[in-house]
Amino acid sequence: MTCRRSANSRLLLALLLATFLGAGCGAPERNNPLDPAIGQGASLTLSIPLPKYLAAVVQKVVARLEGPGMQPLVKELDHPPLGPATGTIGAIPPGTGRVLTIEGFDLAGEMLFRGEERDLTIVAGDTTRVELDLVLVKAPG
Repeated sequence: MTCRRSANSRLLLALLLATFLGAGCGAPERNNPLDPAIGQGASLTLSIPLPKYLAAVVQKVVARLEGPGMQPLVKELDHPPLGPATGTIGAIPPGTGRVLTIEGFDLAGEMLFRGEERDLTIVAGDTTRVELDLVLVKAPG
């Protein structure tokens, strides 16, 4: 009888544990109106080629998109040692007057280069080509 009670206790414990763990599972709430999962907003895919001498000393490349009627969006880009810095900024509200800024930093956190494109128009479902010049702010040391 002790063995049966022990098995029942384990079963009850397993059911309670499963109920407890399952309580936190389910579909995530989607109350962010700019969440790309609910089909609003646009995205901007970036590919920033860096010269080899600069790519070797860059620690971080950051893209910032801002404009009227939106919160600024900041994204740190991936940057392999020999390839371009790449990344995607999502959940962008469509609109005009957007400003894209790209900045690169060294290991000490000092800005090495900067580029900016003003007056961009972002349209959901459309492609916009953006070309900007990166200006060397500080020579790599």
